[in-house]
Parts: sequence; structure tokens; C-alpha cells
Amino acid sequence: MTLAQRFWSKVDPAPSSCCWEWTAGKFTEGYGSFRLNTKMLKAHRVAYQLTKGDIPDGLMVRHTCDNRLCCNPDHLILGTHADNMKDMTERNRQAKGKYNGNSKLTAKQVMEIYNSPLLQNEIAKLYNIDQSIVSRIKHKKRWKHLHS
Repeated sequence: MTLAQRFWSKVDPAPSSCCWEWTAGKFTEGYGSFRLNTKMLKAHRVAYQLTKGDIPDGLMVRHTCDNRLCCNPDHLILGTHADNMKDMTERNRQAKGKYNGNSKLTAKQVMEIYNSPLLQNEIAKLYNIDQSIVSRIKHKKRWKHLHS
């Protein structure tokens, strides 16, 4: 089996206008993972290289569909990290609150912290978080979407 055959056998092709989702293993951040010799590669990057060619240094493969498992070459474009961050902002893809994988708090806890009359150090101990996080919540610099 060729490299291309092995790769595409792990993709669920749909009509050309739809996402072609990776069906095999995934990285923890949700991108498809493809083993090439001893190296694990992101599946959408391999799809780009198989269909469109090399990825120049300093550029990344971006999804126009915002689907991390998509390998449809029509949905893959090159761009800079800055382009990708602009896409994230414009498309509101930034994980907020409890959907952010680094979050230790729920929305309810954040509102309790925001409304608490206790000192910030006391609040921090109660929730097992750093006082600086409490300060950012109190000043609406973190979890600000709850105050919109």
C-alpha cells in the first residue's frame, strides 16, 4: 500500500463541499494524527502535502471550515500564525470559561468569587487558585463573557 493509499484509507470522504473527516487516531488537541515512520504528523498537514505540495517554512495549514479533523484539500489553505489568530478572533473560536481546557472553575464559582465580600487571598485559598486569578475575575479581566 502506498503512503497516499494508507493515508486516505483513514479519511471519510464526503461530497467535495463537505468536510472529509479523519477517522483514525487523534492528538489531544483534536487534530488527526498520522504516523510516518517514527514520527507523528497532523493529518491535515499530510493531506495538504499529498494534494498541494510542500508547506514553506513559517507557514501553517489552516482550516477554512474550522474542523480540526477535516482533511478535504478544498478546506485547507496556507497562512501565518497571525492569520490563524485573526481567524480565531473573527470566527469566535476562542474557548471561553469552562470550555477552556485549562479552566479550574465553573461559571457558578466565578460568580461566587465576583460577588464574595472576602479578601482575595481568602477566596484564592477557598478555590485552590492563585490570588491573581481572583483579582482578574474581580476586575472583569477573566471570564468577562459572564458580565456581557
